[in-house]
Amino acid sequence: MASYFTLTLDTLGPQTPSVVINAGASYAIDQVVTLGISTSDSDTTGYQIKVWGDVDPSYDGNVLTTEIASAWSTYVTSKQVKLSSGGGVKTVYLKIRDDVWNPSSQANDTITLDQTLPVVSMPIGPDNIKISKQAGKDVCSFSFQADTAFTDFVVKVVPTIDALHTAGTQIPTAGGSTNMSGSGSYSAATNIACQITGTDLEAVGSELNIIKVFIKETSGNWSAL
Repeated sequence: MASYFTLTLDTLGPQTPSVVINAGASYAIDQVVTLGISTSDSDTTGYQIKVWGDVDPSYDGNVLTTEIASAWSTYVTSKQVKLSSGGGVKTVYLKIRDDVWNPSSQANDTITLDQTLPVVSMPIGPDNIKISKQAGKDVCSFSFQADTAFTDFVVKVVPTIDALHTAGTQIPTAGGSTNMSGSGSYSAATNIACQITGTDLEAVGSELNIIKVFIKETSGNWSAL
């Protein structure tokens, strides 16, 4: 039998650790987010990760609010965590260790959690609550604005007053209606004037219709009220 063996001394931790929340998005509207995890090491066999930060500790027993309380788990390149409740900037931290437990440096990423729904109001109109397709009586005019900056809006015929933006049918513009949808960069309190014609309403509506405006704020939340 041989009287010797080779023994490797490895004192170098995983290099360039990285954690990215929701692919680098600035905002999250759901508490559960996805972490993208990586290291420049080519072979990650036997590696482990430790994640902590502004999280809900009840979601994953390995992922807690402090480094010392969190536990090491098997290395993965994608992991879901639940952010702590309440809006604002959330930070998630990461360390990776190799198969002989050399730790990497600390990596982190931040994201803003925004679960407050924007509110739409109609400061002007509607000027008519009954229209026809006859000239002079075929238009309903109104304007709307939101309490926050927004990027998209749509005007729909919806089944109930509490309907969400996924319900109902957008009013078309082929018959002369204006500003039934839009995309861009709109500041809070921007007043948008709209007109609905009887021709366009007939295409999607019925005798009595609930008209509702929805806006999507910059974080991605759609209005509901």
